[in-house]
Amino acid sequence: MLCNNCNQENSSEAGVCSKCGHQLSDVQAQTPPPLTAVNISKDAQSTKNTSSSDSETADTLLAAFVGKKYDDFYRNKWFKDSEPRLEVNNDGSSIHSFNIAGLLLGTSWLCYRKMYLVALCIVVGINTVDLILMHLLGMEMYSSIGQTSFFIAWAVLTGLLGNYFYFNHSVKNIKKVMDNNVNPAMLEQDLAAKGGTTWVGAIVGSILAVLLSMGMSYVFAPDWFWLV
Repeated sequence: MLCNNCNQENSSEAGVCSKCGHQLSDVQAQTPPPLTAVNISKDAQSTKNTSSSDSETADTLLAAFVGKKYDDFYRNKWFKDSEPRLEVNNDGSSIHSFNIAGLLLGTSWLCYRKMYLVALCIVVGINTVDLILMHLLGMEMYSSIGQTSFFIAWAVLTGLLGNYFYFNHSVKNIKKVMDNNVNPAMLEQDLAAKGGTTWVGAIVGSILAVLLSMGMSYVFAPDWFWLV
């Protein structure tokens, strides 16, 4: 061991310098271990264990929030080629999956999964574009295009982006619950209450979506309201 006071070389077991008597223990504590295959292996294992722990934590939190459909559906949809996480990968892998419930049920499925704000934005967006097309094309041309095909296009869009919407919804709510939770023992219970599903929300949300659509048509296209 090299003394940083007089540069005298000492044995590795020495506590003080044999030449000047300088304490060597502090120098030894500050000296990094040699870069060997064993140390590299230990560092790699530590990094691997940390990554594994983060993945397991994300997996547990998402499972608590989503509920029973997580293990047999959403986990594979979101993380088919990657480890569970609480953020979207740079390659957007959680976007590229299809949700059949989003296609068939649309805003009803969004409300069933408690994505009320997303459902509201979609309903308002659909009706806004619908009203714009009415005024731009006129009722005759608008009718020839077919209102059904217009809603099919939006249903396909919800199917394509449904899993992405739900992933972001889950992550935001998980982080919010973790920030506000003061009792770690209640974390999973709070996540289950915040997430999961609700048939009441789906039914009420569907009724409100229809009423909102009718209201927007009546206010912004009163002459065509009864023809739509």
